[in-house]
Amino acid sequence: MPTERQQRLLHMLQQAETPIPGQALAEALGVTRQVIVHEIALLRAAGEPIYATPKGYWLNRASSGRETVLAVSHTPEQTKDELYALVDHGVRVLDVRVEHALYGEIVGQLLITSRRDVDVFLEKVESERATLLSSLTGGFHYHRVQYDREDQLAEACEALRKAGIQVITDEPSNQGPV
Repeated sequence: MPTERQQRLLHMLQQAETPIPGQALAEALGVTRQVIVHEIALLRAAGEPIYATPKGYWLNRASSGRETVLAVSHTPEQTKDELYALVDHGVRVLDVRVEHALYGEIVGQLLITSRRDVDVFLEKVESERATLLSSLTGGFHYHRVQYDREDQLAEACEALRKAGIQVITDEPSNQGPV
């Protein structure tokens, strides 16, 4: 049974349309950022689908869309073109995944839904001097994506190919609504 603070935290995440930064949650609840990290860990352990994204914490609520995993390969310089091609066609980029020989699957939460999200993400990559996960695998990586209609996914994949981005897998996974 969640504590009162955990219930308040969950309620805030349930009401949010976008991810909420940990510091904003801490200020709203009158606690430190570290307390939020701890509470989120406890809620996750209890089965709550809470994700940490570069923009903050996000509660994965069921959407009316469909979900699949795209396998793609491109250079770091093509990242902007890749993400723009997806969001321009209404495809939401939930995460990025790579298969690492030593660590297995490594997942980074993204939740990118617009060009603005792409720009913010890439600005953060640059300002933090961060390395993209795909650099660990020579450009090969996966994206878990959501979309509302099959034509959105098909058009996005075609746009990726036209941009010179290799799309290795683009078959819908038939997961139905998620």
